[in-house]
Amino acid sequence: MVDPEAGYDRREALAVLSAGAGFATSSPVAASSDVPDPDPAETILWYTQPAASWVEALPVGNGRIGVMVHGGTDREHLQLNEDTMWAGGPYDPVSPEALAALPEARNLVFAGKFAEAQALVGTAVMARPLRQMPYGTIGTLVIERPGAPASSAPSPSPSGLASIVTPAKSPIPIAGYRRELDLDAAVARTRWSRDGVEYRREVVASPRDQVIAVRLIADRAGAIDADLSLITPLEQARVEPGQSGAEIVLAGRNAAAHGVRGALRFETRVRAMATGGAVRREGDRLLVRGADELMVLVAMATSYRRFDDVTGDPASITQGQIAAAARRGYGRISRDATAAHRALFRRVSLHLGRGPSANRPTDRRVRDGEKGDDPALATLYFNYARYMLIACSRPGSQPANLQGM
Repeated sequence: MVDPEAGYDRREALAVLSAGAGFATSSPVAASSDVPDPDPAETILWYTQPAASWVEALPVGNGRIGVMVHGGTDREHLQLNEDTMWAGGPYDPVSPEALAALPEARNLVFAGKFAEAQALVGTAVMARPLRQMPYGTIGTLVIERPGAPASSAPSPSPSGLASIVTPAKSPIPIAGYRRELDLDAAVARTRWSRDGVEYRREVVASPRDQVIAVRLIADRAGAIDADLSLITPLEQARVEPGQSGAEIVLAGRNAAAHGVRGALRFETRVRAMATGGAVRREGDRLLVRGADELMVLVAMATSYRRFDDVTGDPASITQGQIAAAARRGYGRISRDATAAHRALFRRVSLHLGRGPSANRPTDRRVRDGEKGDDPALATLYFNYARYMLIACSRPGSQPANLQGM
């Protein structure tokens, strides 16, 4: 812990942050109930408007799967990631000409002909293809209010995370609007009002249940109407009915890249479960009408088993995950997800003190950060970095790739 009474100096704070590994502990983790709840200024990112682009969306993940939450009202975009969803398939990158070319390349080096040696190594020795396979999104779950004004069409993102519908900024403030990411609870929340009704949406990623769980509630009975659909940038993919009238499935094959054909099969399964009202499937969409509360479960998997084996069964995996999670309900899923997250997140605490900007929206705090009167903002950065590492890589998952997961 850093003593806030000792004062705040930017250089000292950076030194503390750069030594963050020193805060790690190998001792048993205390139960989260034994640890005081942290200061929201140090653990909550919050905003008074929806995300205007992918980089403004808020990430939620369980290590293997993740979602970027944009916080839309009439239309929410939940961009989906699964950590084995890379382009291409198993391949041998070794150049068949490398062994024969190596002695000649050495002779050129010893002769001082470095440019010729470099050219030979580039054409005959280097891996084929030279570039690695790119990571990509599976797609986007869209939750929209029936009759909402049309939005922009999907377009590829410049980063290659193929994707994403970019919601436009609202031209006028949205009544009662707030979106936030609770770094301590690992929950993304959105709140807004329309026509005298307050709506709340929560998104969690469960390590135990291996699903993304979304809950939408309203303070008026029967006020929830929503259309659910799946979109994807992948050409070899289709949306089809699930096992019940309340499921849709996005299934297909990953993309080819750099001359390596796509070899992964994948599946994203979405189930809508309403309290009150009704859910029905119409074509490739799920329609929810007159619900008091809505829970949406999302399971994702590919056929990846190991680097040279892509014979897995994603359909069987997602069916089992959805069925098991549906029996538990949102309350248990959310509580268990938070407990699993806190077992890691609460191993470390850092407190640098509070300033006059601590209660402002996060984007305003960032803009005003150079004034140096918000030491809690440095703590928020520190905690956000730890949160993202927990969200994108856990034992048994793929390494963090920094591209959506």
